[in-house]
Amino acid sequence: MTTVAFVCLGNICRSPMAEAIMRQRLKDRNITGIEVTSRGTGDWNLGQTPHRGTQKILNTHSIPFDGIVSELFTEHDDFDYIIAMDQSNVDNIKRINPNLKGKLFKLLAFSSLSDTDVPDPYYTGNFEGVYHMIQSSCDQLIDYIVNNEGSNS
Repeated sequence: MTTVAFVCLGNICRSPMAEAIMRQRLKDRNITGIEVTSRGTGDWNLGQTPHRGTQKILNTHSIPFDGIVSELFTEHDDFDYIIAMDQSNVDNIKRINPNLKGKLFKLLAFSSLSDTDVPDPYYTGNFEGVYHMIQSSCDQLIDYIVNNEGSNS
């Protein structure tokens, strides 16, 4: 089983959105053997469901998010792939767990977009734009994982 964790600041906007989209894309493509979760580097939202803006955009696109609640990225977390939403998240992840064995990337490394960071819609309100950034990256991320790890499809 290959493990993937999406990481953002509070784990209520970007990373749970990415978790839900990635799960749906794996299901749509009949790919198994990849387990997806999300985490935050800040602890103030622990146990909360995704932000209402994230819920609204996922519902608009018929992507389920049941069972997703905010969890904290800890020094004990070391997934095969750790996918950060922005450079601040990368820095926080390295500070929290300086001995990572998993592969750490920013999500937009798997996108043809010129942006390098996914902006936080908690502050910008642009959930639609963030949805498209994340959605446009998931298939390339899946292809990368399948080509490097193999999985059942």
